[in-house]
Amino acid sequence: MKKIVFVTLPLKGNLEKRIYPVDGNSLLEIKEPICFAATAALVSKLKADDEVKIILIETEGGENAGDENAKLFKEELNRFNTVGAKISYETLSNTFDPSKTNFQFTFKTLIKKLEEGAEIYADITFGPKPLAFLLFSVFQFAEKFFNSSIGNIVYSKVEFKAGKIADGSEMIYDVTPLYLMSSITNLIEAPSSERAIQTVETLFEE
Repeated sequence: MKKIVFVTLPLKGNLEKRIYPVDGNSLLEIKEPICFAATAALVSKLKADDEVKIILIETEGGENAGDENAKLFKEELNRFNTVGAKISYETLSNTFDPSKTNFQFTFKTLIKKLEEGAEIYADITFGPKPLAFLLFSVFQFAEKFFNSSIGNIVYSKVEFKAGKIADGSEMIYDVTPLYLMSSITNLIEAPSSERAIQTVETLFEE
């Protein structure tokens, strides 16, 4: 199966590997130290006949550690690719510029990386915050025009105390449901705002 994975790279270098529990999807949990949430999202899904295209999105600025982190990600994922899936890597550089012009340029660049029927993944941990919103638009475009499906969208976090990572603060979140909320909104039909809210509450009942 074709898989396309968008990974936002951090601006700083010297990333530290940690063991990350997973909130919301225990199937993604890896019991070994990693640097990138995307690794956790992919490892349990990889199959020998998969063709995986990794799009590494580097933001210029900070410590300019894009090349270092791209290499680190490749080494990490290749180490976990025990099934022999075919993986290709491409790095895209982007300026730290939250302007309309840059958003349009980035959107046009990313949708050209899509392929028909591919399963889409993303790690939105790093990079400028607006980039996550832009990627959500890319996913909607992929679903509508490329017959794509959404795999997992993940985000990792740690907490710092006195400049060091606090033990036990590591967590990877599967935020795919957050993206799916927009699809729910588009599908709901209701005669009033009150009925629309009631519909959402019914859908979210456990």
